[in-house]
This record gives sequence, structure tokens and C-alpha cells, in this order.
Amino acid sequence: MTRARSGIARSTGSRRFGVGLTRLLAAVFVVGAALSGAGPAVADPADPDLEANLTVDVTDGIVPTSAPTPASPPPRSSGTGTVTGSGVATQATIPNQTAADDALDDAVVVSGTLAMSGLTASASPSILVGNGTLTVDFVVRNLSSSTFDSTASFWVDNAVGGRIAELDDIEIDGLEPDETRRVQVRFEGLGQHIVLHANATLNPPDMVEGVALEPISRNTTVMVPPWFSVSLVSVIGLLGGLSWWLVRRGARGARFMRIGG
Repeated sequence: MTRARSGIARSTGSRRFGVGLTRLLAAVFVVGAALSGAGPAVADPADPDLEANLTVDVTDGIVPTSAPTPASPPPRSSGTGTVTGSGVATQATIPNQTAADDALDDAVVVSGTLAMSGLTASASPSILVGNGTLTVDFVVRNLSSSTFDSTASFWVDNAVGGRIAELDDIEIDGLEPDETRRVQVRFEGLGQHIVLHANATLNPPDMVEGVALEPISRNTTVMVPPWFSVSLVSVIGLLGGLSWWLVRRGARGARFMRIGG
């Protein structure tokens, strides 16, 4: 009789443990889903977080976007959320003519004076909820016989159009005749997103050698592996399997105790 009572108590304790662990797993899942699905939006472009703690890499080999016609920059999206990413720009002239021509593939030419390549982007996902890096760049060439200055703006939206990172008024100074230059921005701290929309607008002078110029906008879409979500589901599955095994083990032990008693 004593053994039977002991088995019943042990079985009850195992069931309580299983129920408690199941509730804990559910809470972890809800918190993880909330963190990974938080959506970004428009924020003050003067936010100091947009200009700190970054490095820049130059990368090639990504297929650019298709060429649009030159036009005024489109209005930026107004999705909901907060700007979480910070970015910094770098520039480098491409001295080799063959490499410069390859980098300028799929270019848009404005009035025979300025050429801008398609936008390329490379994502580096992270298993940490607040991390995630996106490197975005384009190539520009001066086709005129005059040196002039331009500016550029980069921004990144999530799948529903919410702003998550931006960097404006990048100065492209002293672009010399026939010079080909790469302009690149590295955004970090983007969080967890499966789809990212990268955008850039090049703003040349209003007039070069008597020829009117217009801004050029390019964009591209990047798919990012959701490593945080994958790791979260893996941990939940592991804990769930452990909980099932412990409950089954406790129930089997209680059954043997009743038979033995």
C-alpha cells in the first residue's frame, strides 16, 4: 500500500512538472514571437543612432535591379514601427576600366552626363534578436567633361513598408570626368526580418554644362534567413521532447510500483 501511494504521488508530481514546463514553453514562444515580429517605422533622420559604431565592406557579384527611367525620388513609405538600424557610408573610386565597366552594369544614364548602376544588397542575418546587417551600394560615373558634386540617400523598409534604417545627405564630392565611384552604406542592428526592401536616391546638380539633370532612384529586395526564429523553434522542440520523456518516465515508474505492490 505504501509503495502504491508513493507511485501515485510520483506520477502526480511528474504530471505537475509536465504542465508547468509546458506553460513555461508557451511563455517563451510568445515572448520570442513578439521580439522577432516587431515592425519598424518612420523616425527622426537626425537620430544620432544612425551614425555610430559601424564599419563598411565593399562587395561585388550581386545581380543589380532592373533599370528604371530617371525620375524624381518617390515619396518614402509611411509604415508603422521604429527606426532600429544605424549606418555609415564609404566611397571608393574604381581605377581599373574593365572592373569599372562591370560594376556599372545595368546603368541608368541621365542626359548623357551621369550614369548610375542598379542597387545591390547583401544581408548578414544573426541568431541574436537585435542584430542583422545589410550592405547596400551603387556605382556612379561622370560622363561629362566637368567635375561636380552630388548627394545620395539610402533607406531600408521591412516587408510591410515600415522604415527600419536610413542615412541621408551622403556627399559625393568632386566626381571627376570619366571617374567611376562606388558609394556604399552598411546598416547594422536591423533586427529579425525575412524580407527587406533597400532603396537609394542619387541627387546630382540641377545643371551640368547647360544640361538639366534629375534625381535617380533605385531599389532592390533581399530575402533574409530567419535564424532567430529557427533557433527559437529548435529550443522549444528540444524542451518539449524532454518534458514528454520525463512525464512518460514518471508514469511508467508509477505503473511498475502499483504492479509490484
